[in-house]
Amino acid sequence: MGNITLRVEQDHVEGVAKLNDPVGAVVELIWNALDADSNNVSVEIERNELDGVSKVIVSDDGHGMASEACPSHFDKLGGSWKKTALVSMVKRRAMHGRNGQGRVRAFALGQKVRWVTVGEGVDGRVKTVVEAGRSAMRDYQIETVGLTSEEFGTTVEAWGSVPNLDRLLNSSRVIATLTTEFALYLETYPDTSITYNGIRVDPGEVQVHSAVYMLGQVGDLPAPELRVIEWRKVVTRELALCDSMRMPLVKLRPEIQAPGFNFTAYLSWQGFEDRPIDLALVDWDEDSPASIVVEQARERLREHFRSRVDARKRELIKEWQREKVYPYEGEPAEPADVTEREAFDTVATTIAKHIPKSAKARRATLGLLKETLAAKPDHTPEILDKFFSLSRQEKEELGFLLQRTSLTSLIRTSTEVTDRLDFLRALEILLFDTESRKVTRERDQLHAILENEAWVFGEEYSLMVSERGFSEVLRKHLAILRVPEPADTTVHLLGGDSGRIDLMLSKTTVWAQKPHYLVVELKRPNVKLGMTEYGQLVKYAATVMADERFRANEATWDFWLIGNSMDDTLRSLTRQPNLPPGQAGTSGSHGRLWVREWSEVIQECKQRLHFYRDRLDYQSTDEHALQYLVRKHADATPTVLLPDDGEPAAIVPAPRSILPAPDTHSSIER
Repeated sequence: MGNITLRVEQDHVEGVAKLNDPVGAVVELIWNALDADSNNVSVEIERNELDGVSKVIVSDDGHGMASEACPSHFDKLGGSWKKTALVSMVKRRAMHGRNGQGRVRAFALGQKVRWVTVGEGVDGRVKTVVEAGRSAMRDYQIETVGLTSEEFGTTVEAWGSVPNLDRLLNSSRVIATLTTEFALYLETYPDTSITYNGIRVDPGEVQVHSAVYMLGQVGDLPAPELRVIEWRKVVTRELALCDSMRMPLVKLRPEIQAPGFNFTAYLSWQGFEDRPIDLALVDWDEDSPASIVVEQARERLREHFRSRVDARKRELIKEWQREKVYPYEGEPAEPADVTEREAFDTVATTIAKHIPKSAKARRATLGLLKETLAAKPDHTPEILDKFFSLSRQEKEELGFLLQRTSLTSLIRTSTEVTDRLDFLRALEILLFDTESRKVTRERDQLHAILENEAWVFGEEYSLMVSERGFSEVLRKHLAILRVPEPADTTVHLLGGDSGRIDLMLSKTTVWAQKPHYLVVELKRPNVKLGMTEYGQLVKYAATVMADERFRANEATWDFWLIGNSMDDTLRSLTRQPNLPPGQAGTSGSHGRLWVREWSEVIQECKQRLHFYRDRLDYQSTDEHALQYLVRKHADATPTVLLPDDGEPAAIVPAPRSILPAPDTHSSIER
């Protein structure tokens, strides 16, 4: 048949084609197929050896294009026959296309595009092929193949490399778009089927709830209809303005707060058909009938989701009760119990999306939330105080407020506590497991791990210095005091040697009137602490106490020597009748020397976590502990414990008896 040239400039065609929107191109091609009375539309993505997109194929079983009519379909933009047609040619369905621009959208899917169509010609069923390239989108080559016995329909093929096509045509993302785009059409015409890469688009499967509302009549036109569909999966929230036959014309932002809900709202009104091009600017024309209808719809959406919050609260409570994770049993007996449970239900269901999915974790989280809400006011986090003082209107907007406050941190507390319990078990494995303790090194493993877990040494401390010389320690000390550095900040150990400390921590509590520091000297698990190791600690303390620059502002110092075990001589030094258990001596008037065993330190940490551990009913397993170690400290984890094929290395759990029993009188004053 020859070549056809589109009667517009190339740059205009490129603008209409929206080459950076391949998903929009897929949507437009499906609409073209449905407007051609297709019952089945299929989108297939062919891939090459490297799993990249090599071809996109959109095929349908519609009435196709008659060979004689093909030139008129490709020689201009706009002026589509659909613009004046209210229904499709054969099945009298609602029409979507209006502007005659759909064909050029296909160039967003490939460098080359081919249409193969079988339609009814003058002499019978005729097959026609149309081809064009992205580099010359105005030029179309049309070839009439001839009479055929093939079924009616059209296949559009696009191929040739397009940037980011793999990512943008991700199945889950596209199916979510197709679901919301074609939900009303597929509901109106249930005999229609759309598939994407073999997956059928079925809005009914992912609908959670739907509702239809008739809004107030504006002018002489029939009342607008608002259809709200809530989805199980994440979608882009939209308010779709549709014509009277429920065909989408323009999509707006809903402009409402409805946290936790994934929805699409479809607003159908005959008045939108008059000037569909102006609908995108409806929010700028506040007095127009269209703007009045849109504002009605938004207010109705607010009412809808206010009622849905209450309904969903009841649904969630029933679900938790069925799963046996709800922390209350039976009906509340006293008025105070009713109030407490109502408060719990309101907060818990509002933050439901932050609650873990597994039944065990969910039970623990809900239990922790119950305990927190039931506590005395002075023990309750500040955010709960704010919640109970909210006005009626503010309570209705609780879902929105929670996104801007720290209440969700209450729920995250359970994760932090279980992480700490897992770390303590991992530390036990590193220090006391028969195989692990042989290979756990001091500096690049134990030291590297503990510098990021400073809470082990006390919640009031934060890390200041790790594996640094005493000159750096001095500079940090002077910085805390906001004292200018002297010309010389060099510090040598007594005797002239240089030295490096393992960890230096500072007390960070606001009530600390004077600086207080904790210096920790670590030893690897297979080193038994004795007087040699203690002598090193004494030298460090003496160096600090002898330097007047360290004594500025009456700073106090604790020096810890810590290991798995100690010999009898050193142990006797830590059990002096005039000193607290664990303190081996003093250094000047502002320094104390301590010798600690890891079993004692770990036990103290567990005692601090005792309340939360019991409320969470959580027992760390070796598997959980090793997973945490690899997740947080992979670079410092001994090779013997590193994952093998993605799982932590199997170990024989160390019997609990390998942990020396802590001295019940060993708590020390820090």
